[in-house]
Order: sequence, then structure tokens, then C-alpha cells
Amino acid sequence: MLHYESLNHIEREEIYQSFLKAFSDYQVPMNMTFLQFEKMLKRRGFDPSVSVGAFEENSLVGFILNGCRMWNGKATAYDVGTGVIPQFRKQGITNHMLQTARQNFGKSGVEQYILEVLTANTSAANIYTKNGFTVEREFLCCQMDQGKKSTDLLHNPEQVMDPDWELFSKFWDYQPSWQNSIQSIEAVGENFNISAVRINNCIAGYGIIDKTTGEIPQIAVDKNWRNKGIGSSILADLINRTSSNQIKILNIDTRSDAMLQFITAAGFHNTVNQYEMKLELQ
Repeated sequence: MLHYESLNHIEREEIYQSFLKAFSDYQVPMNMTFLQFEKMLKRRGFDPSVSVGAFEENSLVGFILNGCRMWNGKATAYDVGTGVIPQFRKQGITNHMLQTARQNFGKSGVEQYILEVLTANTSAANIYTKNGFTVEREFLCCQMDQGKKSTDLLHNPEQVMDPDWELFSKFWDYQPSWQNSIQSIEAVGENFNISAVRINNCIAGYGIIDKTTGEIPQIAVDKNWRNKGIGSSILADLINRTSSNQIKILNIDTRSDAMLQFITAAGFHNTVNQYEMKLELQ
């Protein structure tokens, strides 16, 4: 007999093992270590009190891992990851977990719920649509293999230790997704390097890269300084500052023509697409 409850009293290791089983056949490989899993949870604001587990007796067979923060001025829950281990699928578990999560949100004052789902995962997208979610944006996820470390840069980027987020946000063409947001970066700030190009003593562009995974959550140039090699110089500097052989940019808003042109020229290729979906709760 299945029962549903929060993950308040569940050990992180048990959640991790269930996560690996649930995502063992996922389209995007999720074979992360326990430390990488914990880092993901911390970055995305995981809160076990608003998360839901599906249990058969004492075994965790399904989960919705949720984070909780202010987002666009509203108390917001974010689906860090939803999964059901293979042998328990097609039993309506995800629907039950969503309903339980919504009940918990009502007690916690959560006003909206957002998530990302692969566009190719039509069965999951349909479940969310039936539960009242609507598509907000479509994202591209892109990757390129790292070539030779670059030493010939048009501009000389500098390292930024104390980022001016108010300034940086003025360079954006679109709001970063939850996992790429300022709060998410600051949550695990020690994992990132930030590079910037300064023109006339003013920062004209910046980029951020994960030191070990090669993921770039943000890269942007002041609109008045574009098409002058600043973005390319920042990208080359970021590549020099990661140990990963693969460079990834996730959740690029498909409506940003400038960003799409930049990543295409840089040699990135599209791997998967995602929908950002939202459910208004209040």
C-alpha cells in the first residue's frame, strides 16, 4: 500500500539512491555522485518540508524534490526533480505526489509552482498540463567539446570576486532560469569562477562557469558593447578556468536571437530542449 508524505525525516542518502534508480533510463544521463547530488540540491534551494515522497512501506519509490524561494516577487516552489523508480510507474504516483505537494504548498503560503520538463517527454508534459501548468518559455540546452586552451584574446578578462548583480542584470536579454539565477549561483558560489571585461574602467560584459562541470549559468554583454569580441573573450577565459572537457549552457531562452547567434558562432550544438512551466496557486 502506497502512502505519501514529506521528506522531512528521510536521510539524504536514501533520496539519492532513489534518484539514481528513477533517472536510470532518463534521456539526459544523471549518473552524478552523492556530492554532486548534494550540490545540486543546495544550488536549487531544496526544502524537504515542501517535497513529497511516495513510499511502499518504508521504501522511497517516488519523489518530488522541491525548492522554495521568492521568485518575481512571489513565494515560489520549484521542482528540482520528479521521479518514480521504473517498477512503480504507470500507477498514477506522480499525480498523487503533485496533489500532495499542492496541499502542502497551501499550508506554506506558496503562491506559484514552476518546473522544467524536456519537450520530448510528452507524457510528463501532459501530466503537468492536466494538473494546471502552462508553458512559460522554451529553453535550449547546448554543449561543445573544449578545444585547445585559448591564449589569444581580443580583450583581457579579469576575475570578479564581488559581483555587482544589479549591473550584471542590466545586460540580460532574458531572466535566467531558476537553476541559473543569482540566488542559485550564490548558494554554491565557491564552485564558480566569474570573469568580466572592463572598458573605460566600466564592466562591459561578464560570464560565470562551474570550475569542475564546465556549466555556464550566465554570460552577457552590455548591449552598447556587443559585436566587439567581448563575449568571445569572456567565453575563452571561462573555458580556461574549468577542468571539464565539455562546456554546457543550459536553459537558453529560444526568443533571444542574440544569444542563439552567439552560441552558434562559438561552436555549441543543441542537445535537448525544455519547457519552463508554471502553476498559479493563489
